[in-house]
Amino acid sequence: MRTVIKNLLKEKEQHHGVRILYACESGSRAWGFPSADSDYDIRFIYLREREAYLSVGEVPDQIGDPPAGDLDLCGWDLRKALRLLLRSNVTPFEWIQSPVVYAADDVFVEAFRRLLPHYFSPRAQARHYLGIVVTQFCDMKGEAIRIKKLCYVLRSLLSADWILSRNEHAPMEMHTLMALLPEDIRDEVSALIAAKAYGTEKDTTVLSATLNDFITRRLAWATERAATWPSDSFCHKDLDAFFQAFV
Repeated sequence: MRTVIKNLLKEKEQHHGVRILYACESGSRAWGFPSADSDYDIRFIYLREREAYLSVGEVPDQIGDPPAGDLDLCGWDLRKALRLLLRSNVTPFEWIQSPVVYAADDVFVEAFRRLLPHYFSPRAQARHYLGIVVTQFCDMKGEAIRIKKLCYVLRSLLSADWILSRNEHAPMEMHTLMALLPEDIRDEVSALIAAKAYGTEKDTTVLSATLNDFITRRLAWATERAATWPSDSFCHKDLDAFFQAFV
């Protein structure tokens, strides 16, 4: 599959006349809790020829196709990635940490990693993850809960917890985030991830009282903590210089 994906990325470069600076796996395969039938969520950052950015016409800032089979591919123009970074969007922080990399310009990756800490907003990123928890967890009613959905909730909650307790952007992989869990909860979550690995995306479980209580209490703590964190604002000057250095 890796060869198929790398060939597909080369086709995108040729078809759209772009250069892919970085391509990785996102989603459950990168987070560490894939199912046997999980999609491949391929994400990339690309750059057009310099002349394209000098045109008065609109330049598309995204390349993507409807998911085909188990392949879901989407790429962002470097300018779009940097504009989102200016708002401390979590996605660039996650992509650059992916354990599965399909293509990488080493100079770009090193420079991009150095750039990220200067645009880290604990409040913005924690609130992003907490928003996912609130939306997904509130819908967890009844006995049949998708393991996939529960894993999403737990990963988002632990990401917010990591940010608020350590004042650093959260690691991408679930096994690292699980260091924040009490031992009994960690064992239960490990069992869920193991069950998901041998099952399908539609497999369900029952939310235990212990896990429900943990999520409820930790969500309340994180929500209160995030509300007291100051907002951040960033200047785009360094991002402009970064962009111009690569165009």
